[in-house]
Amino acid sequence: MGLFRGLGKFFGSIIFTTFLVLAILLMELVDFTSYDNFKLIASGIFEEQLLSGISEQDLSDLRSFLLFQCSRTDKVNVPIFGGQAVIVKCDDVKNSNESQLPTLITTALVDSLYYKDFGCSFVECVRSASPQNLLIILSNEGNHFYKSLQIYTWIGAGVGLAMLLVSIGTWAGRLKGVGFNLVFTGLPFLLLGYISSFMPALPPEIESSVKPVIDNLTSSLKDKFIIVLVIGVILLAVGYALGFYLSRKSKK
Repeated sequence: MGLFRGLGKFFGSIIFTTFLVLAILLMELVDFTSYDNFKLIASGIFEEQLLSGISEQDLSDLRSFLLFQCSRTDKVNVPIFGGQAVIVKCDDVKNSNESQLPTLITTALVDSLYYKDFGCSFVECVRSASPQNLLIILSNEGNHFYKSLQIYTWIGAGVGLAMLLVSIGTWAGRLKGVGFNLVFTGLPFLLLGYISSFMPALPPEIESSVKPVIDNLTSSLKDKFIIVLVIGVILLAVGYALGFYLSRKSKK
C-alpha cells in the first residue's frame, strides 16, 4: 500500500505541476495572440516599414485613385509590396481623409493576415514549416487552437491533483503536499523579469511596437505565478499548523 501511495504522490505531483504550468502558459498565449495584440504589433511594423516613406501628395494621389476605382465597385485592391495587394472597403475610403489612409490600409492588411484561411489545420501548417503557414501561430486560427487546448490542461491538472490528494492519508499532509507543489511551480517564474533583461535587443524599427506587448506578457505571466506561489505558501502554513494542532491534541 505504501508503494502505491508513494507512486501516486510522485506521479500526481509531476502531472499536477506540469499541466498547471501549461494551463497558465496557454492563458497567456491566448491573450498574446488576441486580435488587439496582433494589431498593436503588426500595425506599428507595417506603418513604419511600408508607409513611412509616402508623402502627403502620394497619399492624396492614392486616395483619388482609390475613389476612382470605387466608382465601379464596393471594394478595391491596394498594392502594397512585391505584388501583394490588400482589399479595402470603398465605404472606408470615402469616410477617411489622406492622413487616415495609412491606418486604413494597415488595418486591412492586419485583418487579412490575422483572419487568413491557411487551407490546413494548425498542426499541418506548423509541420509544413513553410514561412507563410507558420504565421498561423499568431493568427485567429492559432488563437482558437490554444483556447481548445486549455480545457485539457486544466483537466490534466485536476487529475494530477486528485492523484496527489488520494495518495496522502491526512488533511494536514494533503495541504502540505499541494502547497509544496504550488511553491515549486511558482518560485522559478519569479525570475522572469531578470531573464527578460538578458534577451537580445529588438531591431529599432519594431521595438516600439513589440516591446510593450512583450513587457505586458511577462508582467502578466509573473503575476499569475506569484498568485500560485502565495497560495502554495498559505497552504503550507495551514498544513503545518493543522499538523501541529492535531499532534498536540493526540498527546493530550
